[in-house]
Amino acid sequence: MSLQTPAPANPANVPSARFFPHIGITADMRVLDVGCGNGDLSRAMATLVGPAGEVIGIDRSEEALASAQAAPLHLEMAPICYQTADLSAELPDLGQFDAIVGRRVLMYLPDAAATLIRLARLAKPGAILAFQEHARADLPTGVGELPAHRQCYRMAWDTVAAEGGDVALGYRLASLIRAAGFAIEHARSEGVLIQPWEESFLPTLMQVMLPRMIEKGVVRKGELDLDTLAHRIDEEHRAADGTIFWDLAFLVSGRHKSDR
Repeated sequence: MSLQTPAPANPANVPSARFFPHIGITADMRVLDVGCGNGDLSRAMATLVGPAGEVIGIDRSEEALASAQAAPLHLEMAPICYQTADLSAELPDLGQFDAIVGRRVLMYLPDAAATLIRLARLAKPGAILAFQEHARADLPTGVGELPAHRQCYRMAWDTVAAEGGDVALGYRLASLIRAAGFAIEHARSEGVLIQPWEESFLPTLMQVMLPRMIEKGVVRKGELDLDTLAHRIDEEHRAADGTIFWDLAFLVSGRHKSDR
């Protein structure tokens, strides 16, 4: 029996650990994770708020929620309840929250501003609203031309755009959160880096995204040889002999105004 090698960690998630623990989320809070996916951020929130807290994770994908529910929890973590919800429609009655968080979700919604207004109704006075979103830029860059990396970047963002995603949402994130009734407390951007000593996550990302790329016509079926692309990525990664600036993350948190 062969053992499957774990996929390299997605460096796009690294900024989360430097952001969410430092925006005021503390023990015993009730937290809503919006577009929770496989529950990675939900579990991070459950650790922050501890066993006396509570985390609710919502997502429209039942497959993603099943993956989230299968992940083990530790005794020092808050209980997590996962629930199906369509973020582009009216939200279910979930009660009130001390914090509402999300990562790479608003950019995929048809009307992020309207969703934030609906989320604001679930926020207690003084509640935290915090999101990590991304935006397309003239990337990646590093030593050399990096044509394989740029091909991956172009295909990934072209697919998001073809799916109706907002490839510039990160640039407007702070304005959207303010318009929803939150006073901005933290607003910054952070480069997503691929370091020379790390195994690249790009072959895994391309494999995961390939069905979406084909569905949206970004590539034709049979046109992209993943093994050849992975070899080109590896050669470029080694030849660059330095950091590759892959993507741009925007990290914004606000506090709900109590005069409502």
